[in-house]
Parts: sequence; C-alpha cells; structure tokens
Amino acid sequence: MRNWNVLAGGLMTATCLAVATGSGAIAADYPEKPVEIVVPFGAGDALDSTARVIAERLKDKLGVPFIVKNIPGAGGGKGTAEANKAAHDGYTLLMGSTGALTAGPLINDAGYKAEDFVALAQLVEAPIALAVAADSPYKSVKDVVEAAKQAPGKVTYSTPGPGATQHINMEILAKDQGIEMTHIGGRGGKGAVTKALSGEVDFVFVGASNYTSLAEAGKLRVLGVAAEERLTYLPDAPTFKEQGYDFDVAVWFGLLTNKGAPDDVVDKLREAIAEVANSDETRDLYKKFDLNEAFLDGAAFQERIEGNVATHAVVLKDIGLMK
Repeated sequence: MRNWNVLAGGLMTATCLAVATGSGAIAADYPEKPVEIVVPFGAGDALDSTARVIAERLKDKLGVPFIVKNIPGAGGGKGTAEANKAAHDGYTLLMGSTGALTAGPLINDAGYKAEDFVALAQLVEAPIALAVAADSPYKSVKDVVEAAKQAPGKVTYSTPGPGATQHINMEILAKDQGIEMTHIGGRGGKGAVTKALSGEVDFVFVGASNYTSLAEAGKLRVLGVAAEERLTYLPDAPTFKEQGYDFDVAVWFGLLTNKGAPDDVVDKLREAIAEVANSDETRDLYKKFDLNEAFLDGAAFQERIEGNVATHAVVLKDIGLMK
C-alpha cells in the first residue's frame, strides 16, 4: 500500500510537471505560424489603420506575419462574431472597438459577448466631434442644444449606427441637458457625414478625423470636439469644455483574443504588444492616421471594457434599444 502511494504520488508529480512544462513549451514556441488579426470593419478606416500599424510591429517582434483580415458588416458585429468562432489558441486576435464589443451584444443576439474575449491591450483612441454642413444655421454647440430645447425631437443627428459609441454618448449628453433629439443611423462614419452634408440631418457626431478635408474645403463646420484639448488637425474647432459642456468622448481600439487561450500565450502577447505599442516608431504612425495614443495594459483594458458594458446597458435600456 505504501509503495502504491509512493507510485501514485510520483505519477501525480510527473503529470503536473508535464502539464506545466507543456504550457511553458506552448508559450516558448508561440507563434509557430501566421497570426490573424480580425478587423470587423472595412479597409481604410481608423480601426483598420491601427491594426496594420500594430501588425507590422508585431511581425518584426515575434518573427511571423500578423495578417489583417477585414470582415465588415452589422456595425462590427459580423467580424467580432467570426473572431469568437476561432480556435482558442492565440492565433486569432480581434481589433475591437467600443460599440461593437460592448454595446452590440446588448442590442442584438450578436453571437458573442464581451466576456468571450480576454483583453490584451488598448492601443489608441479616436476623438469624436460634432459637425454641421457649411450652410447650417448652427454656429455653436449651444445653438444645437437651444434648438432642441425649443423643439423636442425635431433636431436630428447621425452617427455610424444605433448603439454606436457616438450614439450612446450623444444620448447621455441629451439627458444631461434635458433635451430630446432624433437619431438616424448612417451605416458607418462616412455615411453619417453624408447625411449631414445632404441636409438629411442637422448634425453629425463621428470620429473627428472624418472631417479634416471637408472642413478645409469649407463644406463642413466642426462645432465641438469632445476632447480635453483642441486637435492639431482641426485647430480652429473648439472643445465642448470651452463652450461650457463637460463632455469628453473617444472611441477606443484595442487587441483581444478568445477567452480560453493558454495563459502563457496571453502573457506573451501582452508583453509583445506593450513593447511595440509604446515605441516611438509606432507613435509616429498613429499620428499619421490622426489617432491618439492611449495605451492600457490587459488588466486595465479589461476593466474599462467591463465598465463600458455596465454604462451602455443603462443608456440602451433608457432609449429602448436593449434586447
């Protein structure tokens, strides 16, 4: 009996050692093949640009290609759902954004939830701004707010779509100001801008970088930037705070992978991403695409995601979009 206990103990020790060694071996060998980064929007937008910047740096760091795969549709939901179906091995990453990851599953049966993913790092933020067509009678944020107070529900605005970060936060502002406005989805940032330029809506609230060339051409006026400071690429556009509104909004972009990926692989990815994301070369590329560096490590990013889900649930329920 004593010999059996010794044998059993030896087997258990060997098994545990093998498991531990195997886990370490996985991380040591990872990555052994190309890694895919799913971007749930089309090529050429801010999310795609961020993914391509970081993919190049990770390829140099880890020695294998990091391949960007664009899967647009359903406001980012289609690509996010596809990423969720991938093997939990760290070879599929998701370039996630605020609305698709945190609000989408609260509105629809999206095929995923935020908790299906483990955060690797937040990378950048894209400031949001309110703009109107050049011939609009509105000259300031206050003009818009006052018009909405005088005619509840008559002032219209566009964002990338229902449940987008921009939509949720504009509804938060409306509630704070005691006003009611009508939202019309734009099927993406460019579509939202088009609605404002055509006069279909009174104003648009999307990523500020969408306005640069239009503002320079005199086709559009930026009335308020929802950021702490004015933007270098829109220097004449005042912030909301300059106009008396405590309103700071940005869409975050960050990398995640499927929950269930080996812990050592997750740790290796987090370490590599932190190193390349905080390099001067990467920062310069972010600036090229008018993105603000806003790095958060995996733990801090995970906490932010959970906080966003909680906040968005309250707002979506309030405006009748909660499923």
